Amino acid sequence: MADAPNTSLARAAQWYNLRPIRERALILLTALVLVVVLVWELGVTPLQQRHQSLENRIQTLSASRDDLLAQQQTLNQQLATDPSREMRDQLNARQQRLERLNQQIAETTGQLIAPRAMVALLRDILAAQDALELKALELQTPTPVFAPDDPDQSSQEQAEAAQPLLYAHDVELRIMGSYLDVLNYLERLEALDERLGWIELEYSAGDWPSGEAIIRVQTLSLDQAWLGV
Repeated sequence: MADAPNTSLARAAQWYNLRPIRERALILLTALVLVVVLVWELGVTPLQQRHQSLENRIQTLSASRDDLLAQQQTLNQQLATDPSREMRDQLNARQQRLERLNQQIAETTGQLIAPRAMVALLRDILAAQDALELKALELQTPTPVFAPDDPDQSSQEQAEAAQPLLYAHDVELRIMGSYLDVLNYLERLEALDERLGWIELEYSAGDWPSGEAIIRVQTLSLDQAWLGV
C-alpha cells in the first residue's frame, strides 16, 4: 500500500511523457495559470484590502483634524471678542484632541514603507537569490491617491479634497528564473516587511524550466516624488 502513491505518480508521469509536445505545453500552461490565480487570491487580495483600510483610516483622521481646525478658528475669533473662561476651556479641549489626531495620523503613516527603502529592499533580496537574474528595474510615475467624492461637501471642502492624501509608488521588475524561484522571491519580500507587497505578476515559461517574470511592487507614501532613489 505504501507504494501506491509512487505508482500513481509514475503512471501520471508516464502518461504526461507520452502526450504530444503541444498537448504537454498546454497542460503545463494550464497548471501555471491555476497557480497564478491561486497566488493572486491568497497574496494580492489581502494586501489590497490592507492598503485600502490604511487609506480609509488616514482619510477619516484627516477629516476629523480639518473639522477641529475649523472649530478652533471659530473659537479663536469668538475668544477675541468674548474672552470667557468657558470658551477658553473649549479651545484647550479641542487643541488637545487635535494633537491626538496628529499623533494618530503620524502613527498610521508610519505603517507605510518609504519608496527609497522599498527599492533598496528589492535589490538586496534579489542579490541573495543566485537562481534569479535581474534584467530591468523601472520606477513608475507616482500616482496620487485622493479622498472619495462627497456631493454634500462645501466648495471649500471640495477644494481641500482635491489635494491628494497619499502617493502610490510602483516599481516594475523584469526577472529571469524558474517559476518556483520567483515565488520564493515574493515570499521573502512579504516575510521581511509586511508593508511591502506585489500587486501584479506576469510569468512567461519561455525555455522551461527557466522563464521571465514581470513583477510590480507598490508602496504608499506622503512623498510626491522618488526622493533619494
